[in-house]
Amino acid sequence: MKKFFIATAVLLASIVSATAGNQERPSTVDKLPANARQFLSQHFSGLNVAFVVEDPKMIGSEYEVTYTDRTEVDFNPQGEWTSVERKYSAVPSSVVPKQIADYVAKGNFTNQWIKKIERNAYSWEIELNNGLEIEFDMQFNVIGFDD
Repeated sequence: MKKFFIATAVLLASIVSATAGNQERPSTVDKLPANARQFLSQHFSGLNVAFVVEDPKMIGSEYEVTYTDRTEVDFNPQGEWTSVERKYSAVPSSVVPKQIADYVAKGNFTNQWIKKIERNAYSWEIELNNGLEIEFDMQFNVIGFDD
């Protein structure tokens, strides 16, 4: 029994020490995965990059790109974007799926624009400039509101 506890303690200590070095660190655009660089040049070519942060994970790294106008774009380890947030203007329409853009345009959201969009394996979420958050499933059906 004593050997079991010692082995468990050693295993736990090795896991903690292995993950201790996984801290965010500065990076550059040229170190991003190719599809992430392509996404940035396609949708944000007119902006200046302020900094890039790499966040190492167990498998691969996540990246956050921040522009001088405070636009932030996050990428998963595969280089796919996971969120886009703009502080002072709308997320480019080329990033927003047509179904979501149509919902906002046809809804009662007069003079509102999408300032943030996030996606994961199960849902999409947008935030309008008035602070209203709308969540969609993967078929773009509304599944929730939060203000």
